[in-house]
Amino acid sequence: MLDVNVHFQDVVRLAQRLIELEKDNWEMAVYPIEDHGFVEPSSWTDEYKRILKLFNSTLLNE
Repeated sequence: MLDVNVHFQDVVRLAQRLIELEKDNWEMAVYPIEDHGFVEPSSWTDEYKRILKLFNSTLLNE
């Protein structure tokens, strides 16, 4: 994990806490070859697909 701003162990701790709190309205995507900002086109594509899916399901109720 290359991100120097958000350490992976903190991501894992957050995910574990959400599980412990029985939260079910969250999703995680990990991009192991990226720093804090995306460079790889495949990462951008995946991120925007996820955002579009979230908008469609939340705002448009599709």
